Amino acid sequence: MAEPKPPIAFIGLGAMGFGMATHLVKQGYPVTGFDVWAPTLERFAAAGGLTASTPSAAVADKPFCVCMVATAQQAQSVLIDGPDAAVHALPKGAALLLCSTVPCDYVQSLDRQLRSLGRGDILLVDSPVSGGAARAADGTLSIMAGMSDAALDKARPLLAEMADPAKLYIVQGGVGAGSNMKMVHQVLAACHILASSEAVGFAARLGLDLAQTQKAVLGSDAWNWMFEHRTPRMLTQFQPVASAVNIIVKDTKIITAEAKRSGFKVPMTGRAEEGYQQAVDKGYGQDDDSSLLRLYTGAGSGETGESSAEADEEKLALVLDLLRGINLCAAGESLAFASFVGLDLDQVLDLCVNAAGSSTMLKQYGPQFITALRQGVDSRSSKAAEGELSLDAVAERLQRVVEEAERVKVPLFLGSRALDVVREALKLGTSPLSVNAVVNRGRVPTANMEKSIRPHFFKHGLPESDPEEEKNCHWCQIRSFATHKTIPITIVNDEDDEVLNPNFRFIDHSVIADDVPVAEDSFRTGCDCADDEDCMYNTCQCLDEMAPDSDEDENDGSATRPRRKRFAYYSSGPKAGLLRSRILMSREPIYECHEGCSCSLNCPNRVVERGRTVPLQIFRTPDRGWGVRCPVDIKEGQFVDKYLGEIISSREADRRRAEATVSRRKDVYLFALDKFSDPNSLDPLLAAPPLEVDGEWMSGPTRFINHSCDPNMRIFARVGDHADKHIHDLALFAIRDIPAGEELTFDYVDGLEDMDNDAHDPSKIKDMTVCKCGTKRCRGFLW
Repeated sequence: MAEPKPPIAFIGLGAMGFGMATHLVKQGYPVTGFDVWAPTLERFAAAGGLTASTPSAAVADKPFCVCMVATAQQAQSVLIDGPDAAVHALPKGAALLLCSTVPCDYVQSLDRQLRSLGRGDILLVDSPVSGGAARAADGTLSIMAGMSDAALDKARPLLAEMADPAKLYIVQGGVGAGSNMKMVHQVLAACHILASSEAVGFAARLGLDLAQTQKAVLGSDAWNWMFEHRTPRMLTQFQPVASAVNIIVKDTKIITAEAKRSGFKVPMTGRAEEGYQQAVDKGYGQDDDSSLLRLYTGAGSGETGESSAEADEEKLALVLDLLRGINLCAAGESLAFASFVGLDLDQVLDLCVNAAGSSTMLKQYGPQFITALRQGVDSRSSKAAEGELSLDAVAERLQRVVEEAERVKVPLFLGSRALDVVREALKLGTSPLSVNAVVNRGRVPTANMEKSIRPHFFKHGLPESDPEEEKNCHWCQIRSFATHKTIPITIVNDEDDEVLNPNFRFIDHSVIADDVPVAEDSFRTGCDCADDEDCMYNTCQCLDEMAPDSDEDENDGSATRPRRKRFAYYSSGPKAGLLRSRILMSREPIYECHEGCSCSLNCPNRVVERGRTVPLQIFRTPDRGWGVRCPVDIKEGQFVDKYLGEIISSREADRRRAEATVSRRKDVYLFALDKFSDPNSLDPLLAAPPLEVDGEWMSGPTRFINHSCDPNMRIFARVGDHADKHIHDLALFAIRDIPAGEELTFDYVDGLEDMDNDAHDPSKIKDMTVCKCGTKRCRGFLW
């Protein structure tokens, strides 16, 4: 007699979850389901399942729990935060299978939360699924599972019940690796779903018959799985609703958010997200994703009336070229992203060609893309073999497609972006260029970069992780910053095999050395302004030393002390919060309110105090080591970030210079806090030799900003508490508009006229450091 099958809790009975749960019921498992929608519970009971009114009731005494909710927020609620959350009701040693598509960061945070709540005994399985409701119902899903060995031993039989035997992928890397595998698969899904509607919409505008177009695509190398399975519903008024637009919107946002955090370029997925957002804005979110066709044709379905006797071959060729170009670029983007996050590329390709992300382009070119990624083949030397499809040919075909689309007035979200991607690749090489070049449009790490990244993504935060290794991990350091999720710092290198010095440590505030004197509390001051707006005026004590100027606003106060705006920033209009032009072109100090003031953190005179507001990316330059850029536009006068480091005495700075192999190289990282130094000052802190900031071994991203003789930023002394003038901030502001992606620079010797003169003195040139900024205004030498 067969052993009875273990009871299972199933949380989330949506389209996919219902099919998975009822399949397990049919296989003889006692399944207790929970869903917030009562009619779904009634359907499940009618299908032979048991039901529970809360997550905790569902999981009680169940050795297995499958969670198949729509979002990470829903998972957090039913598992951890909700009033009847499952976490405390799960029995000891239970296996928790999270099958939802969620970010890698979330499932890893869930693992940490379980341990912090004293439930480290729960065996978490990161196991997102793919395949649709039909395959869920017959137990033939593709499942991507990352977990510990103990979790695998317990969960493998249950995973096997829900998966096609050939499509159960055990992903190396533990918790989080399964979600990363699903994420790179969804790059393909996101592009192909929209591409299907784009191709059909284009065909309709060209006057082609949908059935003829469908037949031609399915029999060509322009095929993808999504096109085959979406076009039938385009002929039936987008019915039935098999996969709502909102689902792929959620998955696409996971991809673009992770790409932004990690500094990886996903131009195809990013453009797909724009298309999906337009659909949501038009009210299509709950509709089947085949209804995206309406973005291209209007409110009707894909039917175009009477079929023509014979489709125009030239127009049909344009539709096929559109899909080929999109599918090719999507394949390159997906595999490059997979390489970036450290996945096994052979396993990724096997999954994707046998799942909903499949395309003929992926099958045909995927293996050589992988070879190019592993060998580090640069697009500049990746030539097309004789008789092989070249990227040049792809560009020519896509150009014709885009021109025709403009003529018939149909938007091509992905077609135009694919052309951009191909053109960017062509800029780096010599014709005829291999199609392999498209995989280099993302940020593919070099061998050493990949080696340094892998422990962070696959080990850190887990019980077996080495705490000392985590402490020294650059990615753990920058991800610990409070601003990481909204304005991240990222690190990329697609130039050579260098990595950041492992002895360097990222910090988000300067560290004051033990021997550095600080002001006594009795000398500290702050303003007592009645409200935040008062801090813009000369009546604010923080602005007592701010120099007045001719463009101060008119009298706004009493006769005894006219109230005039005096703070450093524009107060209204499109320039609000930007440094005023007069100050921007000067080297005057900036005086701000601070934590000792009565005003709030939202005070308009706390721009630097509030900190960096833009993401920054540390990247490897071709010829000047590391540099820094910003992935968003920066406005003239906008605060960028502070230069951070260890604040040390002048004596200690000289000692470090003496110990450095090249003292002038050390000076690159040492900045004197000498704006207010005065040997005759009555303040002993200002009369003493100026302190210095050493950012060589501990600092923020600005430590990697390069010099330029024609810079786009300038450093300003910023004062908060006036008692701390001797340890004032070094604040970097943009001195002109800086477009996204342009390298950020400042002049290392700004204001030192002797340096300008020395650069023209032949007797001193031989001992000077050559400047590599390459600008038209380059002085030729640094110092």
